Amino acid sequence: MIKYCTYFLLSFIISSRLFAQNSEESDVAGAAQNATNPLAFVTKLQVQPNYTIKDNGGDQLILISRIIQPTKSIGLPFIKSKDPSKVYSIYRLEVPVISQTMPNSEFDATGLSDLILVDVIAFKTKIGLLGIGPSLILPTANSDYLGSGKWSAGAAGVIMTKAFGLTVGVLGQQYFSFAGDTDRADQNFMLFQPIVTKIFKEGYFMNFSPIMKFDWENNDYNIPLGVNFGKAFAKNLSMFIGGEYVISGPGQGDFTIRLNINAMFAPAN
Repeated sequence: MIKYCTYFLLSFIISSRLFAQNSEESDVAGAAQNATNPLAFVTKLQVQPNYTIKDNGGDQLILISRIIQPTKSIGLPFIKSKDPSKVYSIYRLEVPVISQTMPNSEFDATGLSDLILVDVIAFKTKIGLLGIGPSLILPTANSDYLGSGKWSAGAAGVIMTKAFGLTVGVLGQQYFSFAGDTDRADQNFMLFQPIVTKIFKEGYFMNFSPIMKFDWENNDYNIPLGVNFGKAFAKNLSMFIGGEYVISGPGQGDFTIRLNINAMFAPAN
């Protein structure tokens, strides 16, 4: 009897450990997917310092804080979705703080830049996740050298799907200025972000997600390329680090090191 009890106890311990390992593996794999998917139905609190060494000899540190909040609504909090598993909203607030030192010290500045608000309605479809909604840039910069000085509005669109063992997608944002400082230049530009992610075992991932800027007003196109390497440490925490080099545009030759710390939580009902 003691022998059978011993076998049972050992079997229970081993199976429990294997279940825990499988559960942990599932948690970190899911966290890696959520961390790199802009339409994931999880609350995210992100801190991302970007340090750029400029080709002209200057440097710039941008500390970006993001709050990303999904809700079981459609566009506005009081319009409830009939099926939140298929249609829901993502609210995103981005707060950049910049410190820059330039060869011409006239352009040296430190402070808050312009805030960016995005409200995307996400749809689950057979091909993946689709999202579309309005976006707004608020001229909150405390220096002319850290922001546009213009109120700008536009639209954001996202598509995310899976193919060839990868998660692939695109995030685009188009903005037009409509108010603000009349002495500042009008704004008409698109932010275009291709996203390609490969998830590995134990929550490791590799991600390609440069943010390209197409300035239609001035016919300038800033094209950076780079790759990020990261890991999900638990279902609610991930981190990545990456390098990015601008191959074309006004920032050509600039090199940026990006670090992203991402805390994730189940959204409030």
